[in-house]
Amino acid sequence: MKQVKIGNLSFSKVICGSNPFYGHSHFSEARDAEYSTRFSDQAVEQVIQHCLDLGLNTLESCANERILTILTQLRSKTSESIRFVGSTRIDETSEIKSHQQKLSFLIDNKADVCVVHAQYVDRPRKNYSIGGLARLIDRIHNAGLLAAISTHQVETVELCERHNYGVDTYLFPLNLSGFVYPGYEGTETVQDRIKTVQETPKPFILIKTLGAGRIPPDEALQFVAENGKPCDIVSMGFGTVEEAEESIQLVEKYF
Repeated sequence: MKQVKIGNLSFSKVICGSNPFYGHSHFSEARDAEYSTRFSDQAVEQVIQHCLDLGLNTLESCANERILTILTQLRSKTSESIRFVGSTRIDETSEIKSHQQKLSFLIDNKADVCVVHAQYVDRPRKNYSIGGLARLIDRIHNAGLLAAISTHQVETVELCERHNYGVDTYLFPLNLSGFVYPGYEGTETVQDRIKTVQETPKPFILIKTLGAGRIPPDEALQFVAENGKPCDIVSMGFGTVEEAEESIQLVEKYF
């Protein structure tokens, strides 16, 4: 599979997302329950291993002991690098309850990319800055790791670029329907998102590319290929080994 560089590290053009592993479908309560039941540690490991076999080399997930244990198991079975893009996202599955503590966990475990989550950077702000972000980015860089943020908002990317916070890559939603998550109140259009991705020189890790299962993978990947940059990466979550295989086979068609 094609490789993309962020800093001095190479990542597969498509990487394995993880929302299904935590029972997060952004589709329905029934599908959430199905994912929660389906994804034992063994099932998670099976899907990631299949992705690795098909040429992916990176997992994107929130920070937690469970996923690090699974990654350690997978790494013990191969001499190839398995990269980790880890975020400070906090949800009902999180034992660690602050972004600062999650970032410490990521740094201690040497995540290749440490992501300050949208829960932190997209908070309501009184002025045109993101309080505390510069210090968090410095912590990541001082540890010799790549620094990222995830954001749902065009404005947040613009702020980071304007203030030169030193973000190495942005996790950012891009899909043909404009879907972000149920109840999202932002007003950005699909064209706004395309413009942000294309006019920001830094690489993006494009998320929500399938619109949480609302967009067929063929259409989704064609859209992202036509509207992303050559240096951008695509993160996709897979509900089954078969879903992973179907989507990954399309990568060679469009990239």
